[in-house]
Amino acid sequence: MASSVVDDERALIAHVLRRTTFGPFPGQTERWVGRDIGAVVEAVLTAQPMAPGTPELSDDDADAGNGPIERWLTVLADPAAGLHEKLVWFWHGHLTTSYDKVGQWRLLWRQHLLLRRHALGNFRTLLHEITRDPAMLVYLDGAGSRADAPNENFGRELLELFALGRGNYTQGDVRAAAIALAGMDIDDDGDVVIDSDAVNHEPRELLGRKVFGAHDVVDAVCEQPACAPFLVTELFRFLCGADPEPATLHRLADVFVNSGLEIRPLVTEILYSSEFLDSRSARPRYPIEWVTAASAVFGFDDIAARREAVERLGQVPFEPPNVAGWPSGSRWLSPSHTIVRAALAIEAPPLAQLAAAADPVTAAFERAAIYDPTPTTRDAVTALAATPGLDPRARAAAILACVVSSPEFTLS
Repeated sequence: MASSVVDDERALIAHVLRRTTFGPFPGQTERWVGRDIGAVVEAVLTAQPMAPGTPELSDDDADAGNGPIERWLTVLADPAAGLHEKLVWFWHGHLTTSYDKVGQWRLLWRQHLLLRRHALGNFRTLLHEITRDPAMLVYLDGAGSRADAPNENFGRELLELFALGRGNYTQGDVRAAAIALAGMDIDDDGDVVIDSDAVNHEPRELLGRKVFGAHDVVDAVCEQPACAPFLVTELFRFLCGADPEPATLHRLADVFVNSGLEIRPLVTEILYSSEFLDSRSARPRYPIEWVTAASAVFGFDDIAARREAVERLGQVPFEPPNVAGWPSGSRWLSPSHTIVRAALAIEAPPLAQLAAAADPVTAAFERAAIYDPTPTTRDAVTALAATPGLDPRARAAAILACVVSSPEFTLS
């Protein structure tokens, strides 16, 4: 097989792994060479969900080193993690909750496990459960809300950010949802309890339907025509880096609706589509993705260093900036982020095998799963490698810093 053909094949495999996992990790792409790309897609789709174990859930010692953040960062870095883990991250950013507001790790971790159970399951079921999730009720001020004086925050975000999107509901719908969602509170054990004096007892009109309680609200929302296109667009943007064209949106929404809002068939349809396979370098890598992959390239597994890195780049698990989660787009490519990335690479332990390679530049690109660098990128790294006065290990570290800061690595 000609070298250019092999490079093209490896580049496509790396693209699939980059978008569907938190890799590719060194050597992972090469293991799939010679296999049909559909086999790669199938492997990430059917990979077993990871078991995160139980972290330290103390709220008094945030730097214990085995808390929820560190435990999740460890799971993300496991090469065995497939699409399920990527979707857990997606739902964490979509059905957002922050420790800063909730203030109890036991509630946040319980919600994390909820997202794990349903990451590739049924969206209606997921929405039913998240609507009665203690952490979400605290975060969006649903806990303690009364039907006679409802807090509208939860109802508004459920309609706008979780299920329908702007323009697909009215203020009257927000009010009706807030009343129907009222009456839930959190007891001392962190469980949801119902206050019979605070719940709604009258039919309310929401999105053209009569509703009484939370269960009715979720059903009314999920059966709205706007629900499927909204979720399809969010997932498509996450996986493909752009909004779907109208015909693609219509096709995928039909898949989603006809499956009863099952997430796996929708995601499967996206991953096998030409839109996904051809969407290389269409979106910036999120910091959590970059740090996980770059750490493997550097060859270190210091969990404290990875946590510090995501903090410096502005994307710490369980600490989203607001209810809309982390933004997508070019903000992750700012010059300040580039400087942080390069500094992290320089701080990393240089790899002896890279320093000893006959062609350290090519070896660095391959370690980073970059098989089709642009001439500009290759020339820049080659020029850096030719800097006089560097010993082999310092040269290897400088090459790696340039490679992981390149557009080919910072774009997904």
